[in-house]
Amino acid sequence: MVAVTSAPPPRPEARVFRIEELLVQARAGRIRVPSFQRGFKWDREDVRKLLDSIWRGYPIGTLLLWSKLGPAGRVLLGDLTFEVSEQSNAWYVVDGQQRIVSLVSTLLLRGPRAEGFDFYFDLVKGEVVHARRGGVPATQLPLDRVVDSEDLLAWADENRADLTPEQVRFAFRVGKVLREYEIPAYVVTVDDETVVREIFERTNSTGKRLEVTDVFNALHTPLDRQPAVSLKDVVERLRVRSLGDIDEDQVLRSLLAIQEKSLSGDLQRQLDGVDIPTAIARVEKAMDRVFGFLAQDASIPHLRLLPYQSPLTVLSAFFDRFSTPSTRARRLLTRWLWRGSATGELRGSGKGMRPALEAVRAATTAERAARGVLSTVSTEMPELEPEERFNLRFARSRLAAIVLVELRPHELRTGELLDTPALLNSNADSFPQIITSKPASLSSGGAAIFFSAANRLLHPDLGAAAFLSIISARTTAPHVLASHGVSAKAADALRGGDQVAFLEERLVKLNHETTRLINRHAEWEHSDRESLAALSDEED
Repeated sequence: MVAVTSAPPPRPEARVFRIEELLVQARAGRIRVPSFQRGFKWDREDVRKLLDSIWRGYPIGTLLLWSKLGPAGRVLLGDLTFEVSEQSNAWYVVDGQQRIVSLVSTLLLRGPRAEGFDFYFDLVKGEVVHARRGGVPATQLPLDRVVDSEDLLAWADENRADLTPEQVRFAFRVGKVLREYEIPAYVVTVDDETVVREIFERTNSTGKRLEVTDVFNALHTPLDRQPAVSLKDVVERLRVRSLGDIDEDQVLRSLLAIQEKSLSGDLQRQLDGVDIPTAIARVEKAMDRVFGFLAQDASIPHLRLLPYQSPLTVLSAFFDRFSTPSTRARRLLTRWLWRGSATGELRGSGKGMRPALEAVRAATTAERAARGVLSTVSTEMPELEPEERFNLRFARSRLAAIVLVELRPHELRTGELLDTPALLNSNADSFPQIITSKPASLSSGGAAIFFSAANRLLHPDLGAAAFLSIISARTTAPHVLASHGVSAKAADALRGGDQVAFLEERLVKLNHETTRLINRHAEWEHSDRESLAALSDEED
């Protein structure tokens, strides 16, 4: 009997493309970026080095293109948009997007270019340079005029009076080198996406690796579907909660936790057999419930102020498994979040969350799952750690920031209640300093108070002079000052010119409020035992 074996998949076609050919194909709409859109992540220096490497003849890596049907419509490449007809063999860029977008945006786009793509070749220095302020000298060749030889000739004619014959010849040589530079590529022509994904994963195993979230989006988003069903989509949809943006890597950790997969290791193997569109839908629903829990039960006003990010993984798994937990279960989860934040036990990520994840997976009811999660942190109330320096990267500062939100701050000039969600969502500094010059009377040993939350407001930045003037003014209403943790005693100290006493008094107030906040939600003295409903299996 002759064994029947399946035919091997078609081998990728090895090709070499000149840059001028790639740009022609890009203009024709044949080159397309897949819908998962990693997004352009290179900075200006990355782009400059790419162009300089091409000029010097250095290798810049191999492209991976998937040849398949490309529908008619709008194609976006960098800053260029093309309306194109259907292409029977469009090239979808599986690996090489940053390089292709850089080349298209720098060499093909005429006229004003986005910041980061305005490059010239300095005919004096013999190197690629950024655009500089104050005008461009004639000896700097715009790189968007080198691809078309006729355009390059026109540029030389326009500037011939300011160039030496050697510089004109040099410009022509630069154009020829850039146009004719050859980039190796593999073109894959298969119907089975898994073959392309396998090639992509292997090519991403060496060299400068993509972020794990980029790998996920690349491997598991249909390359020709708009809009993409990706981690980025989850981030966008959750934005309506006004709780701030969540990182894509956190969405991926939550997805893995829901699928009961390891949070580390080979991503492709972890997700073998997983229905990705269904998994994306599940993680979105679960995280939407998590956001609701954080805002309504746990009093977390914004993701920026969540003391530690790792609980999001556990909470996602919990709210996926138990979509409508009882009030008791939600209360136990709140205790866990605040106790672990106060003790620092929620610091870290993967390994530290395993016991809590196992508790969620082992339980048959939401309350028992929540009790199991709660049992992974201490029941002993810790001493409040002193805050060395206000920095929202640290849990202690985030706790202090939550206090500033809880005080319901008012606008210092108008007395109106501030829109704190909008303030926290803005790109501006939401917590400006009150005093910007360290008081001379502050001892070296007590300098920490100058950098602490005592010297911060949750308020649009008016400048130190305005802050000090308004807080010191006797016309400023006491309730407005109190909404910023400024007591009458602190205000009097500032009016008397004693900035150190002002900071000390305010620090005492904020530390007191922080302790109260933690205790209110951690409920150290309350019983964590099962409720009667849970004991009788009536819950859930």
